[in-house]
Amino acid sequence: MKKTVNIISRSSTLAKIQAQMVGKAISKKHPQISLNYILTKTSGDVNQNLDISKSLTMGVFTSDISDQVVDKEDSIAVHSWKDFPIEDNKKTNIYGTLKRADMRDMLFLKTELKNLKYIDELIIMTSSPRRRYALETNLADLIPVSFGKISFIDVRGNIDTRLNKFMKDKAHGIVVAKAAIDRILEYEKSNKITTSSTQTCLKESKWMVLPLSLFPSAPAQGAIGIEVANKNHSLIDLVQSINEKETFDNVVNERKIMSKYGGGCSQKIGVSIWGKNNLKIKSINGLTEDGEVLKDFTTISSRLSEPGSSKTTIRSNAFPVAKTEKNIFSRRFLDKNTQIGKIKDSIFYITRKTVLKNKPNFSHSCTLITSGIKTWRESVIEGYWINGTTDSMGQSELDYLGLITKGKDVIKLSFKKSTSYKSNTIDLYELTDPKFPTDFEQREEYFWMSSYAFSVALELYPAIIKKRHASGMGNTYNKIKKLIGHNHDITPYLSYEHWLKSLKD
Repeated sequence: MKKTVNIISRSSTLAKIQAQMVGKAISKKHPQISLNYILTKTSGDVNQNLDISKSLTMGVFTSDISDQVVDKEDSIAVHSWKDFPIEDNKKTNIYGTLKRADMRDMLFLKTELKNLKYIDELIIMTSSPRRRYALETNLADLIPVSFGKISFIDVRGNIDTRLNKFMKDKAHGIVVAKAAIDRILEYEKSNKITTSSTQTCLKESKWMVLPLSLFPSAPAQGAIGIEVANKNHSLIDLVQSINEKETFDNVVNERKIMSKYGGGCSQKIGVSIWGKNNLKIKSINGLTEDGEVLKDFTTISSRLSEPGSSKTTIRSNAFPVAKTEKNIFSRRFLDKNTQIGKIKDSIFYITRKTVLKNKPNFSHSCTLITSGIKTWRESVIEGYWINGTTDSMGQSELDYLGLITKGKDVIKLSFKKSTSYKSNTIDLYELTDPKFPTDFEQREEYFWMSSYAFSVALELYPAIIKKRHASGMGNTYNKIKKLIGHNHDITPYLSYEHWLKSLKD
């Protein structure tokens, strides 16, 4: 085992933070090793005219450091893994990573847009073809401002530089990786830094965390890559001893998928893979160089997506499949607008468009998060600025907002008798008079929108517990799983529509 290890990284604040994270992981596992941090500038840092869209093929932010790793036998390098070329350089490779940070992108928009209904040209700062394509195809119905066209401005530099340029520039918005924001905020909190471009931008802009279902990231975004020379077996062993395997495997798979399309940041393609409820979820969105539109949001391991899998339930034997069957209950609405209007500095979790029926006014200091993309779009139609969504993955996903919400309380807007996850609940309607089809008990499989609906049905029709059940990926799945026990079946799906596709016609 080496007595001293050099950790080489770029000299930006984010690069230093990531190098220190790796150093702490090594020291925890191997306290006898001395660490020496070496900061350097790459060709991508020095030459502002380089085309960074080629960073994953040319390694404009990594190749100079890779040369040092080869030359210095006691050295490893720490990169933002997404900057490391997909094409093998034959001399070094990424042999380890830490637990992945948030993969998503963040969009910052000038607050002046809030007072507009229409703008001729919406200008966004980003050099990424992937981000540009995703915004062109998805942004229009995610903000309550119509625009004639969307245009883009190239932007270079580290996160601080880019955010400063944005605040001073004519552009309306800028896109950055949320992992970078999270790591900088954590560093500033630990070092009691109270003023920075990141903090200013969060306070003075409208921000949105872009959902992976529509905006999958660059392969490896949010992951740290630890580079070692291929011949340096002792350092490879050291790095692999701190490797977080799940993150490593997901990133390798993302890069394999991207390599099919040529790799590199010049591609208009995003690929993200992550885990939930013991399933792997894959999101791909983009446009290939041959003009093929890629759009795939599914589970990698499920009854639906496995090749040759049998779809055992006939559509007519499932519930609910007709539109009339989806509304089991009648609704009596409750006016809580006065109560909602008094709440400040909190996160409102909008579970479905129904909770907005009385058009509540939220304080500007509050954060609005929806349960899914459909509810986001429906909220925008009503004029609300939405900060993000749990993407139909459940309320527990709010935990990943991290320091950008600074420990705000969570207020769930839902129906009476709805149970909450680490939150208070404001009841905005009651569910009454449940109605089920006459052949309800004879159906073979059921998809549940809430655990409450399941408990009501189970009380009326106890025999259904032996049937197959399905739900979304979030709290409904977890609660029903506990209710039915290990001897019965419930399968999580990305959405109701995803479940419908699993049925036989």
